[in-house]
Amino acid sequence: MKKLILFIAILISGIAYSQQLAFSIVHFKAHENSQNDIAELYEKHYADVKFKSGGIFLERLWQGRENGNTHRFVWVWELGNGGVDGEEIKFKNDAFWAEMNNYVDTWGKHSSGRFLSWKDGDVSKFPFGHLWDITPKDPEAFKKAHDKIVKEASDIFKDRVVGFGTYDINRPNGASHWVVIAEKDTDAHLTMYHNLENNYAKEMKAYFENRGEVEHVHDFVVQVLRRYE
Repeated sequence: MKKLILFIAILISGIAYSQQLAFSIVHFKAHENSQNDIAELYEKHYADVKFKSGGIFLERLWQGRENGNTHRFVWVWELGNGGVDGEEIKFKNDAFWAEMNNYVDTWGKHSSGRFLSWKDGDVSKFPFGHLWDITPKDPEAFKKAHDKIVKEASDIFKDRVVGFGTYDINRPNGASHWVVIAEKDTDAHLTMYHNLENNYAKEMKAYFENRGEVEHVHDFVVQVLRRYE
């Protein structure tokens, strides 16, 4: 676990680029009935933290979760401008991880990557994200098609997180990229897909044609429980 914390700290503070959002994800299996305790611990340590850029998310894994994992942490930061303000954060981090181990059964896979396209949204209204781990044959063509459909169907994606990015370190199941779309629940996700297919048939046809060949590796759903920026 100490190696994991050091790995994340290096990623967040030591990469000398700017104007590019990146992330690190750590999956874990929480002890049964410990979610509220983890959320309270998270609140206690991070509610008042001032991030230089980005923030930190606590998410619950739903459909499609793998290897018994139940939750994940997501750190987001701007390359070259990560971390938080204030020297006291090291002590808060040490205390947080020491207490976290009381609620974690096993730690899972951790991965890191970058955001290539991102439309932020209101995660309090739309906390459920459907994620696809993929490997596009032509990532540049995929990004162009992705950005175009997000713009064309802006009324459907209004106030919802929509993103596309890379996996650069420890690619999950070999996937090179990911896509995420947020909604309020499973029914809303299915309604969104139905509306895209029926009300934007022409645009969706062009999207699939223009994005090129894509290998679907895995998909799953997460629920944002806490978000601090």
